[in-house]
Amino acid sequence: MTQVDAAEEKFLTNLASYERDLNQVATEADVRLKIIDRIFLEILGWSTTSVSAEDNTLTGFIDYKFSVEDRARLIVEAKKEARAFDLQLKSPGQAYKLGGSALSQSRSAQEGIAQAIRYCGEKNAELACVTNGREWIVFRGSRLGDGIDTMDGKAFVFNSLVSIRDNFTLFFELLSRSAIDKYHYRAHFQEAEGLPIRVSSFHQTIVPIESAQLISKDPLAYDLTKVMNSFFRRLSGDEDEEMLTDCFVTTKESQVADTELARITEELHAKISHIESGDPELEGVIERAKATGRNEFVLIVGTKGAGKSTFMDRFFRSVLSPALRSECVVVRLDVAKHDGDVTSVQKWLNRKLLEKLEDELFDEHPTYDELQGLFFDEYRRWMDGHKKYLYESDKIRFKDQFGDHVESIREQYPDQYILRLLRHIVGNRKMIPCLVFDNADHFSIDYQEKVFQFARSIYESELCMVLTPITDKTSWQLSQQGALQSFENVSFFLPTPLPKTVLTKRIGYFNEKVSGEKQKGTGYFLNKGIRLNINDLQGFASTLQQVFVDTGNVSTWLGDLANRDIRRYLQLTNEIVGSPYLRVDDLVKAFIAGRKFSVNESNVKRAVIRRGYNIYPTGNNPYVQNIYALNTEIESTPLLGLRILRLLRDAKHHEAGGLEMYVTVDQVLDYLQSLNVDRNATKLCLQALLFTGLCWNYDPTVVDIDQAVKVQISPAGEQHLVWGCYDESYIGSMVMVTPFRDENAYNEIRSLKGMDNQAKKWGHELVRFIDYLLEEDREYVDSSPHEAFLGQKKMLQLLKKRRTKVKKREEL
Repeated sequence: MTQVDAAEEKFLTNLASYERDLNQVATEADVRLKIIDRIFLEILGWSTTSVSAEDNTLTGFIDYKFSVEDRARLIVEAKKEARAFDLQLKSPGQAYKLGGSALSQSRSAQEGIAQAIRYCGEKNAELACVTNGREWIVFRGSRLGDGIDTMDGKAFVFNSLVSIRDNFTLFFELLSRSAIDKYHYRAHFQEAEGLPIRVSSFHQTIVPIESAQLISKDPLAYDLTKVMNSFFRRLSGDEDEEMLTDCFVTTKESQVADTELARITEELHAKISHIESGDPELEGVIERAKATGRNEFVLIVGTKGAGKSTFMDRFFRSVLSPALRSECVVVRLDVAKHDGDVTSVQKWLNRKLLEKLEDELFDEHPTYDELQGLFFDEYRRWMDGHKKYLYESDKIRFKDQFGDHVESIREQYPDQYILRLLRHIVGNRKMIPCLVFDNADHFSIDYQEKVFQFARSIYESELCMVLTPITDKTSWQLSQQGALQSFENVSFFLPTPLPKTVLTKRIGYFNEKVSGEKQKGTGYFLNKGIRLNINDLQGFASTLQQVFVDTGNVSTWLGDLANRDIRRYLQLTNEIVGSPYLRVDDLVKAFIAGRKFSVNESNVKRAVIRRGYNIYPTGNNPYVQNIYALNTEIESTPLLGLRILRLLRDAKHHEAGGLEMYVTVDQVLDYLQSLNVDRNATKLCLQALLFTGLCWNYDPTVVDIDQAVKVQISPAGEQHLVWGCYDESYIGSMVMVTPFRDENAYNEIRSLKGMDNQAKKWGHELVRFIDYLLEEDREYVDSSPHEAFLGQKKMLQLLKKRRTKVKKREEL
């Protein structure tokens, strides 16, 4: 049963009681309590939290203000039943002019209409209703700047509860919570006022989306894909320690961080070496060490994908001198392996850190003697204190009880056990505990605060070095919210290296290995499961250089599509190498044969956009989205995604930086509503942009529009904005898979299918598709000369400019 059917059934069930109560009411308060409240709450789906009664304004008190997301959407003025509106002779569900004779005969009706219009203006609500419980008048109390006099608008009238019953669908689509949320009432008013309105059920793509098929590849391409998987899949996390070290892109900032971290480690080691394990005042010495700042809390700050985790691994594996590295106990906790539950993170961290420390310090697990050493002060207290006589009479039983005691601490109080392990590292082994809490920024700010509080508790309790890789945005947020404010820390910033630099270094590493295998026969590639001959591998390396480094701006826009995340960038290059659009196997063969070859940039784009499919695979490309079809639920302009991205881009490039680069969600909705774009359509489109990474929320872990507050265009969003306005490869790929709502445009493009000249067919499709996009945009968006919309005009001009260029080329 649909929502409207369920509401109608309930209305019919309650109709008799409504009629009975109407015959008994005497005051306006009675009408509101017994009729109006019940219809809105029981039938029309409104909740009490969405309704304000007697809301104060400059000119009076509003009987009802109905809100959606804290924004006034409907004003209702109630009158007592005795104040009739004289609607008995009016046709139920019919639309009448507000200022016309049909509604001007009743003083009560005109008084209520005037009040509602005034309140709509004060609260910026569009819809209004005047009712005495029996008769209902529904109209637009605010025209939202369309230039039409409010009193020239139309009003729908229902002259009795029976007339509501007979026209219930219309009544529901005018006043229900769900209809007002989605602005369904607008279509009825536009139709009644003779304004252009499109309610079309046509929704077709040129080719079925499910018809996407993988294109076959040369066998050599499959082998080359294996090579790519082996060497370029991930920047960090590989078991190849040599590759991890050699392929890290050093920057001026990373070199500074290397030097400073090494200095910190040396200082910590020097201070620890002064702590004599036999000193009876060991605890005091450690306390003094902590008090004088001998422990360190280090933040490795960088954008997502900057290689922060790799930097940490590389530092301890190869940058730090072997002698000093041997004095460190390095424990890394990958917080990303947790499920993200804030309530359980502390317990998880305790358990994982305890297990990791034991693994680093002991063979499999600590022996009894080692446990006795860890808790020797308690052992002595038991031996000399309350367990003295047990110790003297039955040492076996004494030791057994003490062992149970230590195990109970390990199980029930893991935090205390961890501190003992750390103290053991410093006091007995004279080593530096280096605790790395990695990937906490995969989760929410609340979650990250819990991780930092846990790390801080260790930092303040025992002599150690705590290191935490963190994104630049998270660092700023946590410093503002207090998690990093109240204790000292050392921060090092790692900028994201250029994708071209990363790939160039990888190719250099690859070539070095090819050369080494050719000269020495080391079997390096065979150990990686690669069976290609040396010539093929050399051709492959040269091809990588040609495609990703030497071809135009390929590496730049690939990096942007990956949102400057090096891991994702390498994954994207991995996919492209095996694409049938590039014909990498032909390029390798050309290299081996000594022939020149080149790569067409458009083919690289098709490889990125379509992956290995014959058409753009809708829903199966994590890097490229169809910007013209982000919202298919509510009819709106297909350029809505581009319009939002242009707004966010203008805001980002207008400001010098900082929080001003973000735009609030309400500002986005208000901005486009001023162009007459449906707020709900904008919200759905913005949700898709967030989810696909074309824009970022202020809290980067939030991709739910209902939780988002401020948003910013991402590098991927900027690339989509450029491609969506001007790039033929991108626009042409989306022609086939974008749902058309205009059947004529659809048929015109379909009719081009039989053209023999594929180049001309391609050009005709582009021109007609761009025309369609612009036509649809004009249907849903009002133009404005205000300078605030200059960026929107430039966006349209770019699209028109591309259309003109294609058209001229086709006419030659």
